[in-house]
Amino acid sequence: MKIKFILLILLFCSCKNYTFEGNVHDYDTDKPLKNVEIIINNAITKTDSLGFFSLKVNSNAANIILKKQGYATKKVYRKSNAKKETHNEDLKNPAIYLYKRESDFYNKMR
Repeated sequence: MKIKFILLILLFCSCKNYTFEGNVHDYDTDKPLKNVEIIINNAITKTDSLGFFSLKVNSNAANIILKKQGYATKKVYRKSNAKKETHNEDLKNPAIYLYKRESDFYNKMR
């Protein structure tokens, strides 16, 4: 009976969803990018017209893959936006920058 109870608790704990949020901008212009494909643990969403995305997954840390035609694909590691003790808004959703394939910076990185 104890084993069933422990397994049930583990099942409920593993089903918790964590929210990942962020803003995606063009590196050269610093303007928000819309329709960037965001992939986190096989869940997919796209940025809105302000470059914002929000996605719930069952992991509190994950690799985020960002894809947009004409831009280099980017992979970043982030922790979820779980409420923390600090309320510093500047650190909550730092922008993620994508480089155009024809960008001088992108060509230097290759």
